Amino acid sequence: MRYLVRLANKQGYTPRDVKLLQAKIRELLGSADKIGNLRIGTSTIEFDLFAEQTDLNGSKSLLETKISKVVTLRSLESRVSIGGKQEALREAIDLFNQERFWEAHEVLEEIWHPATGVERDIIQGLILTAAGLVHYQKNENAVCVSILGRAMEKLGALDNFKGLDIKRLRAGIEQIQKDNMPKLLQVEWVKTKTHKEPP
Repeated sequence: MRYLVRLANKQGYTPRDVKLLQAKIRELLGSADKIGNLRIGTSTIEFDLFAEQTDLNGSKSLLETKISKVVTLRSLESRVSIGGKQEALREAIDLFNQERFWEAHEVLEEIWHPATGVERDIIQGLILTAAGLVHYQKNENAVCVSILGRAMEKLGALDNFKGLDIKRLRAGIEQIQKDNMPKLLQVEWVKTKTHKEPP
C-alpha cells in the first residue's frame, strides 16, 4: 500500500537536502523502493511510503527514532471528499498555505475535473502553482519556474476568484519568473467589506 508520511522538520532541512535525506531514509528502511517523491518544506519532510500495513509500526518507529517525529501517516489508496466545491477549495487553499502543495494539488483536482470555462482554467492555474512548488520542495528549481509559467497562463486576468486574491498570486509568480528563482507563495483570501476569509 501507498502512504503519505510527513515528519517534523526540526533539523532545518531545505530542498537542497533532498538527495541526502532520501538516501538516509532509504538506508534506514532497508529498501530503495520503499520511499518516493521526497519533498522538504519549512516545517515538514514528506514522502510516499510503499509498505504493507503490517510493516507500518516498524517503519514509523525507525523514522521517529532516527529522523524525526511522524506528524502524518495516512493511506493514499483512497480519499474521502469533504463536501462541495467551496469546501474543497477552502481545504485546498488551507493545505497550500501550510506548504502541503502535493495534497492541495490532489484536492484541487477533485473540483477541476467537473469545472468548465474560466473556472476550469483558474483551478488548473492553482493546480499548476501547487505542482510547481512541489518541484521547488524537491530542489527542482528550473522545473518549478517552468510550471509556474504555465500556471500564469491559466490564471488569466481576473483579480479574484471565489474570494481568492488571484491578482496577488500572479504578482508572486511574476516575481519568481523575473528572478528565475522559486520561493514559497501563499494564496490569500480577498479582504473586503463584503467578503471575509472563511473560518
